[in-house]
Amino acid sequence: MDRIAARTDGSLAVGRTEPGRGAWLCAGAPACFAAATRRGALVRALRRSVSGDEMDGLRARLYGAAPSAGRRSNGSDK
Repeated sequence: MDRIAARTDGSLAVGRTEPGRGAWLCAGAPACFAAATRRGALVRALRRSVSGDEMDGLRARLYGAAPSAGRRSNGSDK
C-alpha cells in the first residue's frame, strides 16, 4: 500500500510515515489511483482539493513517468 499525505503546510507527500491527513492506495496499481480520483475518494480522504497538476505529480511519484511521456535518456545509451 502507498500513502499520500496532505501536510500541514498544504503540500502533498508520498510515503508511509509522512505526517498529515492521509489516504492509502494500492501499490503499483494505476487503476486504483484512477478509481480513487474518479470517485472523489482521494479528495474526500485528504479533506482538501487537489489540482490537476498535483494529481499528475502524485501519479508520477507513485508510478513513474506517464506512459505517453516515453523513456527518458540520461545520455548513456548513445
